[in-house]
Amino acid sequence: MQGQKKHLSQEVRRWVLVAMAALLVGIGAVAVWNAVALRQAVDRRTQQYLTDVSNQSAQLIRARIDGTMGQLVLTAEDLAAGVLSPEGLHARASFAKFDELAVVGPAGENPFTEDYSVDLGELPAFQSALNGARVFCPLPGKDGFLYLVPLARDGQVTGVLAGVKSSEKMRAIIDNDCFDGQGSTCVLDSDGAILVSPTQRPFSAFIAATQYSETEGWAQEMQEGLRQGRAGNVLLPTADGEEIWLDYRPIGDYGLYVATLIPRDLIAADVDLSTRRTIGFAVGAAVLLALLSAGGIIYQNWTRAQMRRVAFSDPVTGGYNNARFLWEGERLVRQRPAEGWAVIALNLKDFRLVNEVKGEENGDDLLRRVHRTLLQQLGEGELAARGEGDTFYLLAHGPQERLAARMEDLSTRLGDIDTAVGRLRVSQGGCPVDPADPDLGAAERRANLARRTVAEEYPSSAALFDGSFAVRQEEEIERLKELEQAFAREEFCIYLQPKYRQRDGHAEVAGAEALVRWVHPGRGLVPPGEFIPLCERTGLIRQLDLLVFEKVCLLLKRWAEQGLAEVPVSVNVSRQHMKTAHFLDSYRDILQRTGVDAHRLELELTENVLFTTREIGEARDLIERIHQLGMHCSLDDFGAGYSSLGLLKDLPVDTLKLDRQFFADSLHSPRSQAVVRSILSLARALEIESVAEGIEEEGQAAFLWEAGCDLIQGYLYAPPLPTAAFESLLPPANN
Repeated sequence: MQGQKKHLSQEVRRWVLVAMAALLVGIGAVAVWNAVALRQAVDRRTQQYLTDVSNQSAQLIRARIDGTMGQLVLTAEDLAAGVLSPEGLHARASFAKFDELAVVGPAGENPFTEDYSVDLGELPAFQSALNGARVFCPLPGKDGFLYLVPLARDGQVTGVLAGVKSSEKMRAIIDNDCFDGQGSTCVLDSDGAILVSPTQRPFSAFIAATQYSETEGWAQEMQEGLRQGRAGNVLLPTADGEEIWLDYRPIGDYGLYVATLIPRDLIAADVDLSTRRTIGFAVGAAVLLALLSAGGIIYQNWTRAQMRRVAFSDPVTGGYNNARFLWEGERLVRQRPAEGWAVIALNLKDFRLVNEVKGEENGDDLLRRVHRTLLQQLGEGELAARGEGDTFYLLAHGPQERLAARMEDLSTRLGDIDTAVGRLRVSQGGCPVDPADPDLGAAERRANLARRTVAEEYPSSAALFDGSFAVRQEEEIERLKELEQAFAREEFCIYLQPKYRQRDGHAEVAGAEALVRWVHPGRGLVPPGEFIPLCERTGLIRQLDLLVFEKVCLLLKRWAEQGLAEVPVSVNVSRQHMKTAHFLDSYRDILQRTGVDAHRLELELTENVLFTTREIGEARDLIERIHQLGMHCSLDDFGAGYSSLGLLKDLPVDTLKLDRQFFADSLHSPRSQAVVRSILSLARALEIESVAEGIEEEGQAAFLWEAGCDLIQGYLYAPPLPTAAFESLLPPANN
């Protein structure tokens, strides 16, 4: 009996040991399975995050290349329009950060120095440019990249404007601080050749020490993807056992790829270490099964939180980045569609000045303060995130009719923040989110479109997106096409608004201001307010200014030939010209080509135009150059802003045009009369001719003649007239 009990006890112990062993094996298996699953999840998240970052890098690089291409296109247009001479290309190249910039004939003769010397005529890219395409490609056999745009005159391509940038400058274009500076980027061609080498990181040594073969699976997969223009990512093994993620994305349609490399364990390193510890404890102590299970759950949650922090947090504010905002926002809208959601895009005005005046650390601190303020204004379930640069996004809910008031309240709250350049000002745009299809990315774009239409007013302003924005965009595109055709079809003409002088108690024509009109073949006379702002936004205003100036020169020459009185004519100069070095060269060329008497011409410059040059000395030099060409200079719209009487002391202008706002209300006020009399008296003392524009009442004219105003312009005497109607007012030259 005793033996039976002993045998039974041994049997029980044996089964207990077997059960404990099985338990340990089970725990170990579960732990290993969990670790593998966790590692796979981390790999998937890392891979997805790498894809998102690479997409953003490719889009950013494409935008920077397109921006450079746009500068080249404007330069080509300036060359074709005569605004820029070939001798001015060196200064333009420096401004646009080209190493070299040159005009190339159809034969493709080499225009560059020895460092970039290449036979362009043999390049397919050059032939494409001759056929009208805009081309960006590597410079064959050289350390650099080639930008090509066609040069067209009268609708015919006469050559190519070519610019080159070194690989070092391309490195500056592709560099970014992805993955907290631990990632590395480079540029590849479709054959996988490295055109711009990657920034050296610690893991670069592992790659350099490894011998690779083109027959390896990852290499063949990548080569196939590059040949077919696809994006993708591969896991690159190294001789030291490290693994590197390599993601490649096409840069637009240029046939180039941006490649981003990061260590596989960049995000998973801490996860791997803790997982190994978890497995060791699980296998070594079965009695702690419950604790380890609970700890495993807590650890997994913590790991997910860490992964989410790396993948979805903004490095400056510590809050949501835009990827997290889009992901969380779409989930919220789908869960609670009836609450009425909207995206608000908010941009900080003059943020660039904060960085320039106080440094980037203060700029980052301002971004954090803005983020904290926005978080304080969020309701339950609402989101806020920083987008790119100084733009923030909010997901708000509530009645759509209260959205505008909500945005204004945000402006007020943010206005309490003090910056290095005064109180914080913001511009905002809002767009409702469709609950049936919550595409927050589209809502962000529309909110930004609305924001960009906001007028520059203090302290802030906001606009809501509606269907009219998209319609206006389409209309503006169509108007731009019509505008470009109008230049080609010569549909622009000039009108002249007379300026009158009082002589022997009667008003007689003593000059005119040239104004442009568009005679549309279908719509007739198009008001200037419809096409002048579009010309200013697109840069066509410079071409329009020169066209008007040349028409006025030809008109004055015809008057001289016909024996009509050659009264002086003034022509407006827009602010856009100040962005072009030596812009007066184009005016000089027109004067020489037409042979007109320059003393009959006057260029009208506003205070804003003059101070685009930033310095009073530069403005004075500009006026002196106008005088050297034989023309006069008028200070237009004097009094429209906060004009300083010091301008009359410092700038040698010939004519002072009083803005219509002086006469908009009335001159019955003694105070208003005293101001006008003082300005006219000062102008006489400085021997500056005075002109009052916008005069529509007899009482205004009577006061101005009595106060000593030299010339009056306005609807009281005549509106802008076609040239034939104006010529009928001119006496013969001998009178």
